[in-house]
Amino acid sequence: MLLSLALMAGRLAGFGRELVLASSLGLSAEADMAVLLLTLPDLLVNLLLSGGLAIALVPALQQAGPSQAARLFQQSSLWVAGLFSVLGVIVAFAPEIWLSALAPGVRVPSELAASGLLIALGASLPLSALAGISSAALQSHQRFFVAGCGTLIFNLSVISGLLLSPPGANQTLMVLCWAILLGTGLRWFSQLVVMPRSYFRSHDQEGGLSLSLLKTFGVGLMSASLLILAPVMVRSLASLLGPGQLAGFNFANKLIELPLGILITTLATIAYPRLCEMHSQGDPSGAKQVFSNALGRGLVLAVAVLGTGLCFGDAVVALLLQRGKIDANGAATIAQLLSIALFSVPLVSISSLATAALNARQQAALVLKLTLVALLALLALSAPGIYLGSGPMLMGGFVGFHAVYAGLTLWQLRAGPAGGAFGLEPKIPSALVFTALVCAAGALADHYLAATSPWERSALAVLTFGLSAAAGLRTFSNPNSSPRAAE
Repeated sequence: MLLSLALMAGRLAGFGRELVLASSLGLSAEADMAVLLLTLPDLLVNLLLSGGLAIALVPALQQAGPSQAARLFQQSSLWVAGLFSVLGVIVAFAPEIWLSALAPGVRVPSELAASGLLIALGASLPLSALAGISSAALQSHQRFFVAGCGTLIFNLSVISGLLLSPPGANQTLMVLCWAILLGTGLRWFSQLVVMPRSYFRSHDQEGGLSLSLLKTFGVGLMSASLLILAPVMVRSLASLLGPGQLAGFNFANKLIELPLGILITTLATIAYPRLCEMHSQGDPSGAKQVFSNALGRGLVLAVAVLGTGLCFGDAVVALLLQRGKIDANGAATIAQLLSIALFSVPLVSISSLATAALNARQQAALVLKLTLVALLALLALSAPGIYLGSGPMLMGGFVGFHAVYAGLTLWQLRAGPAGGAFGLEPKIPSALVFTALVCAAGALADHYLAATSPWERSALAVLTFGLSAAAGLRTFSNPNSSPRAAE
């Protein structure tokens, strides 16, 4: 619950950041560049928090003694800071290298390149990496709240910079670089304040990084980076469709990431340390129960998001984004992309939990192989949209990627050593039916009320989502709804 509250505040602040950005720059080339500036630290912290560091460090720190854990934390911090300092130099002094990869259709404004402010952006990379190390350490001690607040701290810093920046697109981009550096620094410092003191006092020479840990970290980092890079790849391809297309894809995805981050991927974050603990204790049945409960609740929430979004997505976009430099046509473009992207929500619910379960089984190499296969499918599924210059078709390819990845991870989980032990509980389908029925009732109410105000329709959307999620979760949580319980 605490992690959900922290992530909710962070995601809401992140969405507020996108609203301010959309109002200031609209769907323009400058907005594309601003999205790219924000992508680097965001991408890095997500990569390290949910990727290789979490996969490798959380179980290693849990199993180590206090002095060995301190040694491991110190060595990991030094190595990661050094590596990402090199990357920061590349970002600061060779922007064409990372821009050609992240957005081949975008160019750095000459004023920004000449000002030297990209140095501030480069300096934010090692700070984000160090925050990833401290976040993993806090997770290993079940201290989720402060680590979850890191996103809130970063986004509030960026919002402050955007609101205080002087008029003009280039001035906004310059202030944004400094705000990113401030936010990453404050995020890391907030985590250091609550770290166990033993992590800083111990000078034990035992423990620390090992070859097996580095191998686990490398495989986990690669699989997580490939997965997290998928939306970045799609945005990169969208930059080829014309100015403002990258920003449009970003705004649509942010609308999806808000419920994903608050409601669904939180379940995987909480479940992963528990799954690791169950497997380390030789309790596969306990791991199965943790997975099944999280999956059932995740699917109920995902269907509630999907149904509500399909009915009221256009009203939400009009209410939140149709302001400043985004007109009705721009809002309609984002709403169309959003209606397609919504179908990825249930798929992400499945794949995030299945991936956590596979990693808890120490099958990170298998996750890497599955991710590679899914990314190859993404390239194939994105080709028609690029060839025809169609944003909706490109977004459809992204949803197809999630479908492939969810199918592969769930298939491998059921085909693993547990011999199909990880499956859907019988009460989950009935919970999903109740959730969908409430969403359908909300759509009928919207039709017959014929409300035109985005405020009224958005309020009805909130009510529909709340009732549909409550109905589904109550059905899932009711012990009498399970045939096994009746037996």
